[in-house]
Amino acid sequence: MKSLLALTLLFYMSAAKAAAPAVEISYSESADYICSVFRSSEIKEEWQVDLKNRMHEFERQWQALGPKLLTEVEKITGKAFSQTQISAHLTLCDVPSDSFLGAVVNMRYALASFTATPVSLQYKVSVLFHEILHKFLDEHLPSESILLSEHQDENKRVLNHLHLLALEKAVYLQLGLTEELKEVIAVDGQLPGGAYKRAWEIINQTDDEYLKYISELRLA
Repeated sequence: MKSLLALTLLFYMSAAKAAAPAVEISYSESADYICSVFRSSEIKEEWQVDLKNRMHEFERQWQALGPKLLTEVEKITGKAFSQTQISAHLTLCDVPSDSFLGAVVNMRYALASFTATPVSLQYKVSVLFHEILHKFLDEHLPSESILLSEHQDENKRVLNHLHLLALEKAVYLQLGLTEELKEVIAVDGQLPGGAYKRAWEIINQTDDEYLKYISELRLA
């Protein structure tokens, strides 16, 4: 416990000073149409109506929490986002959320019109945060990670998420979002392929395991 407190204090003593980037959230029917043609996958009008009805609430939840999450990333790592603005695109196409072109968040499973058991918008806020972290870590991940070498036998997708999930956990705990973190871990654990579930198992194998990854990020 004392070591955790010491690390927490260290996080704040050397916090980055730059302002966290602003995030602009949008949805494009035309982009989704092109995606659906390319993927040969239907996007129903009722899904689009449902998403449009929920977009304001999603944006409100992001604005209430998102800037705090991003600011905490900079405080914890002592490193700044290089972007001043990030574009977040919502989609209903059958593609996973990703960070290849900005941040893309698939909203299908947050809609009651798509599934009988939709995830919360709160979880989708965490997905947007997750995709933004990918871009952040592209710039700040150590080129030679001792921690990743210790898990070299793991799937590449697992390895690609260890520092990210450790940072996500550190941010949520620092902000007192313990219940929200539990939801993230639970839903992530149900995602296809099992990579997220395995990555969380590694990060959570001890109470302070995640701090090793934070320390490596700070020293990179």
